[in-house]
Amino acid sequence: MDEASIVASFSQKLKVLRLANGMTLDELSGKSGVSISTISKIENQQQKPSFETVLRMARALKINFVDFLEPEFGAGANMARRAITRAAEAPVYPSEHYRYAVHGAELTRKAMVPLIMRIDAKTLPPVADWSIHEGEEFIYVVEGVLEFHTEHYAPAILQAGDSCYLDSTMPHAFVSKSEAPALIVSVCLSIVPFT
Repeated sequence: MDEASIVASFSQKLKVLRLANGMTLDELSGKSGVSISTISKIENQQQKPSFETVLRMARALKINFVDFLEPEFGAGANMARRAITRAAEAPVYPSEHYRYAVHGAELTRKAMVPLIMRIDAKTLPPVADWSIHEGEEFIYVVEGVLEFHTEHYAPAILQAGDSCYLDSTMPHAFVSKSEAPALIVSVCLSIVPFT
């Protein structure tokens, strides 16, 4: 599935889920912190959502962001599955601080979301932009030097080859401390369902 198809599917799913929850654009905006105009543009395929926007809307709609990124509704999972994602074909979700390339995007009902993240931020993002989502996350530094911030711990410096496993319900953020952006692999696993 190409990136345009994934974005179209996401846009449709957003509107269906919003309406199924009996929410107006204004109500979803209030619960997610995403502007009404941004939500409307995403639903009408006029704007591609950032990864942070996906996380905020998933939380407001009380769905798992892993399910939110799935390309199709109701597709059954096969017992023997495999997905190959070519580097140039991974759907990319840019934000002000990071660039997320989603791998395995065509698989539905998956337990993990594998991401290749380019950390562009040279200073700590505002707390409102820190990531927070259900489940657990594993990060592995591929290139550069990463300063890793979490709500309850002192910042950690991670070099290429270092990793961290964390409870992703704890707000967290990344800063590149190398000249070039840091490159990390992030695998998000949602193990705690929304209630």
